[in-house]
Amino acid sequence: MSNSSVMDVGTQSPGFQEWASQRWASPGCEMVTVRYHGFKDLSTARNAGVASPEFTCLGNRWRLRVFPGGYHSNSNEDMVGFNLYNLSDESIKISFGFCVRDSNGQEVAKKYSLVPKIFGPKPPVNEGTGYGFPNYSNRSILMNFLVEGALIVNVRMQMTEPPKAPTVAFIPKNPFVKIMLASFMDEESSDIVFNVGGDEAKDNAKRKAENLPAIFYAHRFILKRCASQLEELCGSGGKDTPVLINDVRPDVFRHMLHYIYGGGLAGSDLKANAKEIIDAADKYGVSSLKLEAEASLVNATIISVENMMDHLLYADSKNCAHLKEAVMDFIVENKVNILQKVSFKDVPGTMISDVLAAMARGEKKPGNDKGSDEDQLSIMRISDLRERVHQKGLDVDGSRETLIAALEEKPVDWSTHY
Repeated sequence: MSNSSVMDVGTQSPGFQEWASQRWASPGCEMVTVRYHGFKDLSTARNAGVASPEFTCLGNRWRLRVFPGGYHSNSNEDMVGFNLYNLSDESIKISFGFCVRDSNGQEVAKKYSLVPKIFGPKPPVNEGTGYGFPNYSNRSILMNFLVEGALIVNVRMQMTEPPKAPTVAFIPKNPFVKIMLASFMDEESSDIVFNVGGDEAKDNAKRKAENLPAIFYAHRFILKRCASQLEELCGSGGKDTPVLINDVRPDVFRHMLHYIYGGGLAGSDLKANAKEIIDAADKYGVSSLKLEAEASLVNATIISVENMMDHLLYADSKNCAHLKEAVMDFIVENKVNILQKVSFKDVPGTMISDVLAAMARGEKKPGNDKGSDEDQLSIMRISDLRERVHQKGLDVDGSRETLIAALEEKPVDWSTHY
């Protein structure tokens, strides 16, 4: 198949000279030139067609056949016929025509379809039914206009209808999250009840209404899958024995429970309650919410010499590796000023590896990825480590050391255990 606008059939004669063909100057039209070399020697037997190579036009594949002796009973004596075939799998509706030119490029014979034709898709076994003109012109006339023995035919096509865009089927989203959210705070179907903030509210009469003691309804099987530590807190009790939670504000607990049921948190809520959400999610095992709140905290926090130690100790106490990494980067960038003003006597010795990793990243030249996998892991960003751990299907919450250990753990070869 060819994308060329000129197609040759047969062998050119030595004296054949190229001439410039003109495009059909109508919008939405395309033209391909087919040159039948040695036309006078082609068989004039009826139905003896000579096919052009495949060519493309208007996005479909085509073939043109010339019948020097006519075809079927539709052609009169001494009449040359042309037939055009669609070789694509898609049907197309077009107007078309054929024009023969002489050596000067002048039109000497032409015919065009009076009404548009629908060319069906190509059948699997042959070219199918084409359209054309069985009585295009007298062969004796066309013989007078050969160009160095070649019959020059312009095939012109025009799309009569724009291709129809495929109908896009409406497919609703998987309703699972919607169904889960519909179960959020559903008292009738719940089998666990939480009483949140009771003791705290008694000690603080000025607490806002939204943080007064609140009742939350939940489902054990959902908590078991999504917040196992919270489910374990419930023990074997049911709706008749509310579970008391006094270390989380009711509004923060609502955010966490809504997240467990598949809901999301607005950025403003994450930013305003980042540490409280981290504390609750860390305690009750909702690790993905914890990481989301941690990312919000890091993005909203401006680390300074005055507050870096508070952030560092908090990050270490909650296993917030991303926050700890941000503080370590700040320390490396401002090490001289920090050494003069900050005491590290309260910093756990286990943080030395985080400091060294931050220093190594700072000294690493761009594009230098040489070194063992173990070396690369030791200085890799926390986000990259978490992504790799997540790809292994493991929990991404934990310190740098925990994440690296998870990645370095080799899978068990069970074939050696038999």
